[in-house]
Order: sequence, then structure tokens, then C-alpha cells
Amino acid sequence: MIRDLNQRVVLIVLLALWVDQSAVAQNEPEPDVQWAYASFFGTGWYRIDDQRNAFIVRGTPRWQFGEAGFDERGQRQIGYTLRLPLTLGLKRSDFTDLPGTIDPDNFATVGINLGFDADIPVNRHWSLRPNAELGYGTVINDSEYAWIYRGEIRSRYEFQPHDPGWTAHAALGYAGHTPNHGRSDSFSYVTLAVERSHRTRWQSSEGERIHLHWHLGYTDFIDELDFNSNSTGQYSTGHAWQIAVSLAKPEQPFRFWRLKFDRLGLGYHFSPSSEHQAITLVFRSIYDL
Repeated sequence: MIRDLNQRVVLIVLLALWVDQSAVAQNEPEPDVQWAYASFFGTGWYRIDDQRNAFIVRGTPRWQFGEAGFDERGQRQIGYTLRLPLTLGLKRSDFTDLPGTIDPDNFATVGINLGFDADIPVNRHWSLRPNAELGYGTVINDSEYAWIYRGEIRSRYEFQPHDPGWTAHAALGYAGHTPNHGRSDSFSYVTLAVERSHRTRWQSSEGERIHLHWHLGYTDFIDELDFNSNSTGQYSTGHAWQIAVSLAKPEQPFRFWRLKFDRLGLGYHFSPSSEHQAITLVFRSIYDL
């Protein structure tokens, strides 16, 4: 989704897979095959119903080749990015027990993807970003695994390029997985979003004015997604909303040790037609992957 994705974007319906520890004191269930889609989520906590939750941690090393834009002569420059998303699904998340949370015994699933995208400026206001991803995920200490794939094209229209203001976003995508057991599954989606940025009075330690960003997005799942809920049985969902707020420094990213983040913020995702909810961390623009 126009997510995060760091977004991303998060397609909350893709979902998760792990039953909350409080509901499984005696028998810890096996993760459902939808865990394969976790690589498309951003870092965050996802609620499926009263008894099922998932905490997903995703890191994405990336290598950029060139910068999208126009040079002094007006020649178009295309930027390319090679990404390697790494995803961990945790059985439980308890920040009062950090050693237990990061204990390898708490890891439920792991996935690795290879992604490539091109940032193509159509003109000084409008950019397109086609991207593709192929990956592999597995349930830890189990024979279950799946091949994961996604193709998508994103669009961004900046009404005031290089200045704070309004931006319109859109995305059209297709994603699926092929497990070693059971049938393959896939779905397509369309996302529309609006983003607004503001200069604030706050300054960073380098003297830069901090920018505040917020966005509101809507995703329609062209093929309704079916889920099994412990409380309501099988149900479908066909759309989801997302809202997020983040801070950014216009000239350079936030730095923590060796990590760099374009933005720092929180997002909330929900589906009015189901029990799906998510609280996510925002690290990049919804146009970025």
C-alpha cells in the first residue's frame, strides 16, 4: 500500500497469524499461512480479533543508485533502489520484559525478500514508482514455508514541489504467496491517500526546522479477503483506512547509532467491516517502500 507500507503501508488484512499468549496458556497454535504476507507490513502491532495479535519487526537495508529529478538542462533523471526487507514475527511483545521479547524462542516466523523499484519523474509535480518483490518466508522450527511475491505501481503528485504542502498519492498492486502445503492465494488492491506537511517552530540540534507530516489513506481490496476468527468464525473484509503522523528533518535523516530514518512517527490502520486494527511505526514517506 502506499505503506510502511515504512511504511509503509500496511495492508492490515494480510495478517497475522499468531495467537496472543494470554489465549494459549496450554497449547500454542501453529501460525497460519498468512504469516507469509508479514514482509509487506511495517514494524508494528496488529490486532486480528480479541484473541489474535501479532507483532512484526521489519528492517530494510537498501542501496540507491542515482537520484530522481531533473538536471539543470531539464533532463529526466531516474532513481533506482535495491531493497532487502528482513522480517521477524514475534509470538508476543512485552516491552516490560525486553529480554523475553528479543529471546530467539519468541521468534515465530522469519522472511527475506528481494525488491527493486524505479522512481520516475514524469514532470516536476508528478512521479511514478513501479516496483517488484520476491521473497521466502518460513515458520521457525517447522517445515512450513512459502514463496512470496508482489508487484505494484505508486503515484505521487506534489502541488508544491520541494516545499511543505499537499500531496496526492495512489497505488495499484497485486500480491500473493505459494506455500509448500495447501493452495496458493493472491489478491489485488487500490490505494488512494492525501498527505500534508507543515513547518513547525521546533528545531533539531543542527538548527533545522522540523517538519510535521500527516496522511489519510483508503485501500480497497478488489478481491475480498477471507479470514478465520476465533470469535466470529470466517468473515471477509474489503477495505481499510490508515492515518499517520510523523516528524522529519528536511535536509538529513534522524540518526540513531548506525540507523537512519527519514521520518519518525506513528500510524493507525483499521477496517470498519472487520476487527482488524494495527498500530505501526512510520519511518518513511508513504511514497517510499
